[in-house]
Amino acid sequence: MDQFSYIKFKDPRSEPVSQSSRFEKAVVKILSTIFPKANPDFETLIKKVDSWLVEYNQIEKAAWREIGFDKNGCSIVAMPLRNNYGYWTDNNLTLDDFREFGITEVAKEYFENEWTEFKKKNNVCE
Repeated sequence: MDQFSYIKFKDPRSEPVSQSSRFEKAVVKILSTIFPKANPDFETLIKKVDSWLVEYNQIEKAAWREIGFDKNGCSIVAMPLRNNYGYWTDNNLTLDDFREFGITEVAKEYFENEWTEFKKKNNVCE
């Protein structure tokens, strides 16, 4: 088994309410109360995320890194980064939990390219 899986999914908040499961509603509600304190640089941008790319660590059973895209497909958030813990990385969702969002697996290279591009675009050095 590879240590990491790379997944893409629509933000559950962007789906019509009638389509959301109780699980999705609960997760979004919990995360929405947490993210303003956990992500000071991206607080207002997280609300504009339409889809996510998530790097999931199979060994730690946790989201490791995440990139959020707006409706135009432009990356607008990437976490954890600087003082931002993350929207999905700052929780205990399993890969099975993420599957509830209708994930699509993507290649590691795709994720890494998007991560690098976000950092370049935002002048981020680690």
